[in-house]
Amino acid sequence: MLGTDPPEHFSGIEAFIDVRLTPDRDSEEFLAWTRGVRQILDAVHVTGPYDYLLRIRTADTAALDRLLRLLKREGGAAQTQTRLALRPSAD
Repeated sequence: MLGTDPPEHFSGIEAFIDVRLTPDRDSEEFLAWTRGVRQILDAVHVTGPYDYLLRIRTADTAALDRLLRLLKREGGAAQTQTRLALRPSAD
């Protein structure tokens, strides 16, 4: 797991973001970049129309919006799709 915030002390938003990288963005570079973003708890390389599935936590929707903009501006995301978790995971 990339993030360090314990789930029992968190009251914000947990979400899953599908990320399709731009054609010029290297997959390994993207993965290394995600390790420097504290809101990204996990990044998994997946099959299908998207390249990565990110598990994230943010304080609120404004922070989620900033993270999505950062993914596109600096992370090399060409397209994202976000799903909010309605209940916390059981870990």
